[in-house]
Amino acid sequence: MIHVVRGSSGLWGHGDEPLPRVDVRAFRGACYEAARSIGATVDDVASDGVTSSFHTALITAAGVRFAVLCHEVLPVVAFAASPPQAGAPPVDFVSPPAWAAAFERVGFRLLDVGELSTPLGSADIGELAEAELKQVRYWRPGTVGELMFNWWD
Repeated sequence: MIHVVRGSSGLWGHGDEPLPRVDVRAFRGACYEAARSIGATVDDVASDGVTSSFHTALITAAGVRFAVLCHEVLPVVAFAASPPQAGAPPVDFVSPPAWAAAFERVGFRLLDVGELSTPLGSADIGELAEAELKQVRYWRPGTVGELMFNWWD
């Protein structure tokens, strides 16, 4: 059973101590290092914005584009076949490519498709804060990936 840790939704409640943020500069640097290692380009690195729980980078190599998603709170990275659409959860997660080791070298854990596509009902969410559980009940994410990479407000 997959254990979902506090902060996975990127949210915390009023009165709760704010969660630490990931180092966006480390994420950006890893994107450029990974791209250099395969002769790719980094098309865009966007901060989490107002309501998303993640940062996004687009890496293109030989006509293939990967969306790299970095959680705003947890030091984890996921990959998707296409850029996320504002307001919609990413649904086309892919396994980390061979060149993803650049992210591990700066302390990010790579998330696999199996983990991200695990139905939320099959995951242990007991460590989530009450504010997170309230949002889960409201938004009803179907998978661990939808919980972690969201546009909730």
